Amino acid sequence: MVRGPKMAVLMVVVVATVSMVRGSLAAGTNPSIARTASIPLTSADTRQTAIESTLQTILSTMQENHNQLQSSVREVMRVARRTQRELTELREDTDLILGQMYKPSCQEVAEDLHDGTRGRTNEAIVGVYTIKPPKYKPTQVRCELGRGAVGWTVILSRSNGRERFNRTYREYQEGFGDPSDEYYIGNEPLHRLTTWRSHQLRVVMEDFDGQKAWVQYKIFRVAGPEDNYQLTVDEFEADSAAGDGLKIHNGMKFSTYDKDDDDNKDGNCSQLFGGGGGWWFTNCYHVLPTGRYRSVGGNEYGGLAWYPWRNVKHSLKAMTLLIRTH
Repeated sequence: MVRGPKMAVLMVVVVATVSMVRGSLAAGTNPSIARTASIPLTSADTRQTAIESTLQTILSTMQENHNQLQSSVREVMRVARRTQRELTELREDTDLILGQMYKPSCQEVAEDLHDGTRGRTNEAIVGVYTIKPPKYKPTQVRCELGRGAVGWTVILSRSNGRERFNRTYREYQEGFGDPSDEYYIGNEPLHRLTTWRSHQLRVVMEDFDGQKAWVQYKIFRVAGPEDNYQLTVDEFEADSAAGDGLKIHNGMKFSTYDKDDDDNKDGNCSQLFGGGGGWWFTNCYHVLPTGRYRSVGGNEYGGLAWYPWRNVKHSLKAMTLLIRTH
């Protein structure tokens, strides 16, 4: 039996223990859990906590940067949209100003000239004028202004071989040459003109023996680049002297030596027979105003040709294509 001071100490411990247990039960906690929670953290636990804290800080920073980036992108897009609107307005203003400065075709040039002289001039005029086809840049062309308010826009002219017509698709798209001499207006301005209003086509040709002929079509239209400048030519006027040479070319896409859209399965018509010139080839051609220029008629493919007026191998001296609105 324990006696004396030891007994007193033991009683104090027991009483304290009982009190602690009663307190724990009253609070609804487990004494063993309470003791476990009070165990000091190890060094591994401390490192893990530090890493988690660092990762959380990094994630927070990334989120903040992401939000700032999104805000900056939205601001850039807003500025870009505003700039686009301003450019569109500027382009429209420029088109309006240029449209007031230049006529859209030679027909309007003729009408303006006729009104300016009050109809007093009855002379035919041929000259180079700057026109502005709708939704296109100002372009120099040759105008043949007949008696009265009649204006033809020359879209292609061959007469002496000074200009090279074996050109790339891009060159035919933009046009080339000298409007006062040999030149081609270009597929893009031709598309802009002929889809703006209905146009008719007139072709004048001359042989080396001095004989001349002409043909005329009431419908002439060139589609846009998305359709490879597909040709529509129809309503041949029966009294035309040279015959309906363009019939087989109707509906064809424009081809050059570097872009083949013809119907010839054996090769590129421009390379095989066209002398490198671009045209609305089929398989391959009856008409070729862009062929190799020859100083005599000859009997070889690839020259200036209009069949059935002359054999397709017979090279002509000159050919001019003109259009005007109805």
